[in-house]
Amino acid sequence: MQRAEARAPCCDIDFYSDATIAGPVPAYHRMLSLGPVVWLEQHNLHAICGFEALRDSLRNHHVFRSGAGVSISDDVNKVLIGSTLNSDPPVHDATRAITFAPLTPKALQDVKARIATEAEHIADQMVAKGRFDAAADLAPYLPLTIVRDLVGLGAHGRANMLDWGAATFELMGDPKDRRSGAVARMGQLRAFLEDPAVLDGLSPDGWARRATARGMAEGLPATRAAELMRDYIAPSLDTTISAIGYGVHLFAQNPAQWTKLRANRELMKNAIEEIVRLNTPIRAFTRKLAQDHVVADITLNKDARVLMVYGAANRDPARFAQPDAFDIERDLRGHVGFGHGVHACLGMHLARLEMACLFAALADRVVQFVPSGVPKAA
Repeated sequence: MQRAEARAPCCDIDFYSDATIAGPVPAYHRMLSLGPVVWLEQHNLHAICGFEALRDSLRNHHVFRSGAGVSISDDVNKVLIGSTLNSDPPVHDATRAITFAPLTPKALQDVKARIATEAEHIADQMVAKGRFDAAADLAPYLPLTIVRDLVGLGAHGRANMLDWGAATFELMGDPKDRRSGAVARMGQLRAFLEDPAVLDGLSPDGWARRATARGMAEGLPATRAAELMRDYIAPSLDTTISAIGYGVHLFAQNPAQWTKLRANRELMKNAIEEIVRLNTPIRAFTRKLAQDHVVADITLNKDARVLMVYGAANRDPARFAQPDAFDIERDLRGHVGFGHGVHACLGMHLARLEMACLFAALADRVVQFVPSGVPKAA
């Protein structure tokens, strides 16, 4: 009934199948070929995939709400509701102001030299090896060496941070066979956040302790303040690791672009944005409609859950000419690789800094990346 009223074109792709996750670009183009809004019959919900339609919808947080959770699963959302990502203004704005404090461009200047030094160290290691796995050997180094220490979750939290982040993202969709493992890891995270002893084990000057202390100073109960630590777990690791690995892959497949970057470092900022556009580490989140709303002439009903497909919007030929081409000089204004609107990625400035330092260090040492095999999905 809902689909018939809205008359959105049907799309039969399984957005969360292993094949789509491993290679989502054909799915993006299939959706876009049908229209800016499609009905995903396998998931029983609408998806907004066109660039303009998605950007405008993300700006309209009064209608497209995050407070009911951003996973497609209501059971999962019960666990996630309350984090900054899974909340709406004014609650969202208050908690984001706390956890975003060390992630502003100004605040990150204090750690820039440390990140640059570690970037040069790992670049030297990779060059010395000659042959390396960009996804396994290179991409995780800065997030796992620097960011885990900066967050400061203590020994247990530090050891499990990457697994908890991966579980968080798996449960945003429909992991099917992977669900039980992801749910178990999220249970471990929940137990960690609810353990009163955890606060005593946080690094004294880490971001997690600062956030919980400020939260309690502003009147949040200790348990609620501890939940602010979730804001640092998922966004600070998986997304940056994904973008770095994909960036090396893009430069290996497009050596002329690497030559351009090496010759003109002023292209670095734009190159990073182009990597993120094509990679779009977060493929999609959902929103829940606060009222009936029309997007691109398609009626979306109040209380319906809608999939916001960032990855497809970033490949929309109506916005980006030759959208699958890697061009570090293209106009990238408005890309949604870091999200858009009030829920734009909390850690985007940190991700940009890590990538800029790492690719600068590599550009000083590497003339060309030569692929030595076909990338494999994890």
